[in-house]
Amino acid sequence: MLIILAIVIAIYLGEKFDINTGLVALAFAYLIGCFALRMSIGDLLATFPTKLFLVIFTLALFFNFAVVNGTLEKIAHLLLYRFQKHTKWLPLIFYFITALVSGMGAGFFTSVAIMGAIAMALCKSSGMNKLHVSFAVSLGSLSGANFMYSAHGVLFNSLLSETAVANQANILTKDIFIISFIYPIFIMLILMFLDRKNSKIAELNIKKPEGFSRKQKINISLIILLMVIVLGVPMLANFMPENKTIQFINTRTDITLLAVVFAIVAYLLKLAEDQPKEVIARIPWNTLWLVSGIGMLIAVAVEAGTIDLLASLINNMPSIVVPIAVAIIAGIMSIFSSTLGVVAPLMFPMIAGITGPTGYSASLIAVTIIIGAQSTALAPFSTGGSLILGNSGLSEDESKKFYNDLLYKATPLGIGFAIGATLILMFIL
Repeated sequence: MLIILAIVIAIYLGEKFDINTGLVALAFAYLIGCFALRMSIGDLLATFPTKLFLVIFTLALFFNFAVVNGTLEKIAHLLLYRFQKHTKWLPLIFYFITALVSGMGAGFFTSVAIMGAIAMALCKSSGMNKLHVSFAVSLGSLSGANFMYSAHGVLFNSLLSETAVANQANILTKDIFIISFIYPIFIMLILMFLDRKNSKIAELNIKKPEGFSRKQKINISLIILLMVIVLGVPMLANFMPENKTIQFINTRTDITLLAVVFAIVAYLLKLAEDQPKEVIARIPWNTLWLVSGIGMLIAVAVEAGTIDLLASLINNMPSIVVPIAVAIIAGIMSIFSSTLGVVAPLMFPMIAGITGPTGYSASLIAVTIIIGAQSTALAPFSTGGSLILGNSGLSEDESKKFYNDLLYKATPLGIGFAIGATLILMFIL
């Protein structure tokens, strides 16, 4: 109970005093771990999530080149130019483009910032529904980042690999991506159908963007090459199990470390042009320390048996409502905290404790945690909502109304969609 209280206080202090929640969590991990649980300093420091730290750092380092030199933004503009005649499907088009930009390495924060700014500007000229396109940008950013070899996907895999369901980590990560990519498509179709009478989107007049520069073409080639290696080597290893060379390479192919090699190549080729320092500056340091500090506190929580306690509390509910309860709890937590930094590290270790007594599959609970947590990404004090609101360019009165729409319409709608998806998934997974 002391650890649960520490997590709540860490989140509160982080929000109230604008301190990184991870730093507060790290302090609590030290005080509770070393003095209440009598852990040694060495044991406590061993809980630092080195692998997670490297995952976020190295992927951000490499993919930031495409952000700094404008490659990803140009891809987004080019795709919008190609599809500008299909204004009826614009929210859905925004979803797919944002998912692509995010999956190519921009990740959640950057793709929301880039695509949110473009979307809000187009809303003014086309009359597109701001709330619907906000859903498109937010969910697209999340689903793209959840790709197995993109930012969130690799992080989820790392987190799951530290739990009792480690042997299923790859399968669970794949299921999270597939479901989180497909179910927003139905959300967008439902929103567009309900708004079909009010939707009067004027034709866009987007000028044809300039072609890719030489360095941008090289950057795209590097991204594609990285993905081909990461996806292709394991496939070759499956097809040629007797080939010792392929097996040797496969066991030493790791996207985290490959990203460093590719980042060095990008530096040598000067792909950041005259802004090499911007590549490092754009690394999400706040997220790094958030994930690391919370990760250490969660490790102390596992040592204290807190995770088992929380899992048993959920299991005391009627079995039929357990997945729904998991989605709602994850959604409510995510309003005030990070999916990557708090919700996933706290709830992933509960998966085994929930699936055993209830008989539900690990895939169902893992997917439910993520779609529940990501359902409230549009809350105005959550990262996605605040970025879109900040890039809206609205007047003070319009901004206040949009804030209320995000809080009182988008957030409950998001949780409602997550509950609906969970009910369906209970019959599938």
